[in-house]
Amino acid sequence: MSRMTEMDGQKRIGKAKLAAFSMTALAIQALATLLIVFLPEFYSNAMGLPVAAVGVAFMTVRVVDMAIDPVLGAMMDATRTRWGRFRPWLAASAPVLMISILMLLQAERGVSIVYLWFWLAICFVGFSMIVLSHLAWTATLSSVPSERTRVFAWWQVFATAGQFSILSILPLASSMRPGDKAFGMQVAGWVMAILIPCAIALALKTMPEKLVVDEGEKRGQFTELGTFFRLCGKYGVIRLLLADLAIALATGVANAVALFYYMGQLGFERASASALVLVAYSAAFIGTPLFTKLAGRIGKARALQAGALLQAFMQIMVALQPPGNYLLTAATVAVLGLCIPIAWFLPRAMMADVADAIRLESGRDRTGLLYASLNGSMKLALGLAVGLAFTLLGWLGFEPSQASDPSNALPLRILVGGVPACLSLLVVACMHRFPEAENAEAAKIARDLERPGEGAGPAAVGQTA
Repeated sequence: MSRMTEMDGQKRIGKAKLAAFSMTALAIQALATLLIVFLPEFYSNAMGLPVAAVGVAFMTVRVVDMAIDPVLGAMMDATRTRWGRFRPWLAASAPVLMISILMLLQAERGVSIVYLWFWLAICFVGFSMIVLSHLAWTATLSSVPSERTRVFAWWQVFATAGQFSILSILPLASSMRPGDKAFGMQVAGWVMAILIPCAIALALKTMPEKLVVDEGEKRGQFTELGTFFRLCGKYGVIRLLLADLAIALATGVANAVALFYYMGQLGFERASASALVLVAYSAAFIGTPLFTKLAGRIGKARALQAGALLQAFMQIMVALQPPGNYLLTAATVAVLGLCIPIAWFLPRAMMADVADAIRLESGRDRTGLLYASLNGSMKLALGLAVGLAFTLLGWLGFEPSQASDPSNALPLRILVGGVPACLSLLVVACMHRFPEAENAEAAKIARDLERPGEGAGPAAVGQTA
């Protein structure tokens, strides 16, 4: 295990511990990629469901599921056990996800849209539990802004590895049975059913959780909801959520039609098209340290702006690709892949500073609720992305088996490039004059108050669980 070093009054988390803890991020992103990129195409193609119906199912489940996130976040904030607030929720997510994943990915052709909707809803509840508990727990590992960026960068590296692994498994499994459209997804389902509980067990075993005592609880007082929303506006939460919504929606819309575009309009085989997605997520390994270093130099908000600008340009370039030129397309997709990490680790690292600022001023720890809001924006974006893209394709008479028809060129190119680019530019606008310095200063004050011997601040930290 890596040696722990002192940093700004706190211990720097060792690499071995971070790696073990971040294995859950690998499982989360592998599952997210499977659900968003491949599951819609799987049910509309291999399972034979109407493409518009699949789009509506994803969109409605996501919208309904959004209402669950604030409830889960508030419940996590209110949870008090000797194991911590977030660890019990993380453990509870494993059986929910294992059952729902197997039901979704071991389905047989002929299942109804109701079957998809039901198990998708159960799966997204489990997904909310694992994402909220793990991200909120990640945010509490350190109160030092620079260390938080490092922690979330590790989270992102393993998340990218999760995307990479599932994108590697699917083409390999599909090549074993070329005529079976369902086999690759069935193999992926069993891999996820094993990976998720193993990753969660590793995190629970290797990383303790700080027990946070709220000043409001000591006084028997609770912050009013109106005060919480006022603080959200003051510290830029609304703009951060809108930016997160836009960047996730940009990625989701493009991913939802990517396979149709690569195979239909650019003329690549399924294995080659899947490999392009793999190329993008391979480049994300480089993008994470690149944007981590950039954030350290110019700040997280400006780094997010820079990444969104580059992403907008490259999304347009992908939409303008000529058919049949695989090397050019792969190179373009690789540059676009550098920007993939900004959609996850930068907004979540920024939200950790916001949580400190609100905790300092209100005397209440709202980490779970804040990350529930962030997770809700991501869910809404990805649900709307699939729903809007597939619904539009359905209205235009798009058939997966006729993706190469010239009449499908314009809608596919608009959805893979034009719409995502506009959304990426919205991210740039949201981050204009974001109060990052004010949030970081609040985090520093909260950290100073938490140091032993300096008194109990608004969120005094107890012993490690």
